[in-house]
Amino acid sequence: MEKVSIYGTKQINPGESVLKNCDHFTLGIKRNDEGWHLKSFDNKKEDKDPDTEEINDGTYYHSGKSNKLILSPALPVKPMVFKGSRMVISPNQRLTFFVKIPLILQVYASKKQDETLLAEFPLQQISNTWFGEPIQGEAAFALESEHFLDITALENDEKFAVCPITIFNNDNAPLQIERLIIRVDHMHLLKFKEHFVTSQVKLEYRGKDYLSSASYGFAKAFHGENHEIIAKPRNPEGKSMLKINFHFIKNIYRTE
Repeated sequence: MEKVSIYGTKQINPGESVLKNCDHFTLGIKRNDEGWHLKSFDNKKEDKDPDTEEINDGTYYHSGKSNKLILSPALPVKPMVFKGSRMVISPNQRLTFFVKIPLILQVYASKKQDETLLAEFPLQQISNTWFGEPIQGEAAFALESEHFLDITALENDEKFAVCPITIFNNDNAPLQIERLIIRVDHMHLLKFKEHFVTSQVKLEYRGKDYLSSASYGFAKAFHGENHEIIAKPRNPEGKSMLKINFHFIKNIYRTE
């Protein structure tokens, strides 16, 4: 039996309710004459099945007379920090690996555009974290993902997107990846074959005392020839940027 997708378009008439199971939570949807009640039920905490009568306890969104609701995937709103202490790249070597980015469920009324976005629901629990130094760092999400050297090792899961990352170590010393920020807010979300895939991240590491360059683009191997774009970047920037992309933990203990 084919699994029903979380995403898609729904026609719901006034007075009707729908319960959409999204694994760790159930999204309750109820249509009113000119709006929607949306409520997230925590499947792990609830000791009983969600009741459609409780959807009215959720948030009400007044959106107009259209009975069409669109459920669509998107990348998180903040960058994600990957901790990869088991990878070392030799000088002048290039490594491509893959991580899994948790997706966000977006709910649109009538049509998919910025003005009609009602709400967003994380499909996985995401923890806040901090990247960089205490004063000059930035807020981000923690990425709870291992790295994969082979994209075929990743199973198809519509709650995640595959993120291809290529790092070129343009330094004269080995690069041990400790903390790497993945700026998903600058990236496209695409569909290729059975997977959701992000833009490819290309990083050039130039040493701890230099800013690294980052670019985000498409590759035929990961995105195909005809790009099926699902979501555009939340915060588009130029193709190449000089930023702090790597962070290394300083040793606070002195050796005599």
